[in-house]
Amino acid sequence: MPYRYAHLWLLALFPLIGMAFWPGYLGQFGQAPFALHAHGMTATAWLVLLTAQSWSIHARRALWHRTAGLATFVILPLFAAAGPLALQGMAWLWRSNADPFHAAFGARLAIVDMVAGPSVVILVVYAFFHRRHVAVHAAAMLATALLVLPPVIGRLLPALPGFPHGGWAGFAGFRAAFQLAEALTLVATLWLASRTPAARVGFGFAAASTAVQMIAFETIGRTPFWNRWVMTLTDIPSAPMSAAAGITTAALLWWAWKAPQKAVMKRRPATA
Repeated sequence: MPYRYAHLWLLALFPLIGMAFWPGYLGQFGQAPFALHAHGMTATAWLVLLTAQSWSIHARRALWHRTAGLATFVILPLFAAAGPLALQGMAWLWRSNADPFHAAFGARLAIVDMVAGPSVVILVVYAFFHRRHVAVHAAAMLATALLVLPPVIGRLLPALPGFPHGGWAGFAGFRAAFQLAEALTLVATLWLASRTPAARVGFGFAAASTAVQMIAFETIGRTPFWNRWVMTLTDIPSAPMSAAAGITTAALLWWAWKAPQKAVMKRRPATA
């Protein structure tokens, strides 16, 4: 099986996530809004599920692996449904100038989240469609975890001694940390994509998603047009957006799960 030690790398993410999100979320858990809880909990649940899937298949726990795979039908739609809530919450913080950080970067980060969240869904749908091709399936599933790296690394870097703050580095050094985190993720995804032909689509798509986030943050995200669009986003009812994202994701997963089975049945010769 490919990526034999992937679950160990995934486990190593959890303490880093704890450190990265302690100041802005975990350390003030009781005061955080529902949208942030929904996004944080569903994203964590997805990483836990991904870790369990990776471990179970290499531990020859096929039943556990299949059970975890079926749990995707619950966790991924919930993750997708939480995305618009978190996105709209960040848009509101930017619109209201709630704090210097969101006033400076809230609108620009909205476009990053609008790329990253759907990219996770697309990768999982692709992985489901190709689940009979183990190496292709594994690469696409694991590529979703790499999209978590930029927000984690981007929050940890400014805490390093001597990391630049202010000026070109942005408020509290966030702009420099964001781009450096995205660049490191881009290098990692490109390296993994180049290792085997089976990994090219999964990790290659994650690399493309990362590159789009880097570019959009510095270009479209800084335009008046985008600011107006983010302003409009805050006026859209959140419940229909959330429901549409969750239902669409569930439908795509179901299609990807059934499509290979139907293709196999069509290829089977008729019996007398």
